[in-house]
Amino acid sequence: VQGRSEFGPRALGNRSILADPRPATNKDRINAMVKKREGYRPFAPSVLEEDAREFFDLPGSACEFPFMNFVVRVHDSKRGLLGAITHVDGTARLQTVSRKASPAYWNLINAFKQRTGIPMLLNTSFNNNAEPIVDSVADSIATFLTTELDGLVVGPYLVKKRAATLQDWTALAVSLPPYVSLHKVREYTAQDRQETVCEIRTDNRDCARISHDLFDLLTRIEGEAVLADLLDTITLDQAKREALTSELRRLWEQRHVRMHPSQAVRVHQK
Repeated sequence: VQGRSEFGPRALGNRSILADPRPATNKDRINAMVKKREGYRPFAPSVLEEDAREFFDLPGSACEFPFMNFVVRVHDSKRGLLGAITHVDGTARLQTVSRKASPAYWNLINAFKQRTGIPMLLNTSFNNNAEPIVDSVADSIATFLTTELDGLVVGPYLVKKRAATLQDWTALAVSLPPYVSLHKVREYTAQDRQETVCEIRTDNRDCARISHDLFDLLTRIEGEAVLADLLDTITLDQAKREALTSELRRLWEQRHVRMHPSQAVRVHQK
């Protein structure tokens, strides 16, 4: 996350997920842990403008492809090397990076080149499968914490994850976004049997089944509430507390709920 937010069909280095473009497993890993989509779907390369012809078949004298709008062929001799960004038909959706237009991004790719000899990075938009590209730092932190990304870079800061305990998670506040609602409905669970099931629904008709215990917990929220305080309002053993916390985290991944430091914690830190 660097500088101004980006607007358009592609992420070009200011709101991007970046990875080594060589191992084909990186494509599979990002598709599985972030995008939640089919493993064969490729990602794009961001390459230093001056090195693009060494790896890609560029038409005529053209050397500037800054907006990732064109597909070009990867040189046959380079396809085996660039497994994470080469599509099954031997092409790639190219972005060339200019030192003048994008100095910070150019310097990052150049630093990778100095270490590996490869003047490019895999680049895909910084978002999960539930929402559009991140805008604010808060957006990026939420996506970072609800995916398996290795690190988050915001300006000059590099953030890594530590193993979070149940106490860490329950210290967060929980709130319901304005676009969700809670429902109990009768539903056939067998041909001759109905049961009451609990759901959380969004305005765009996305729906997630939730447990009765979590439904009861969420109905107790007024504005926002610290999860530990919510859990203390009902009698639960340790295993049940862990199960409800895990269920909430899964809902957060899909942005059906919000989890964030509580106002009390923020005031105390100030």
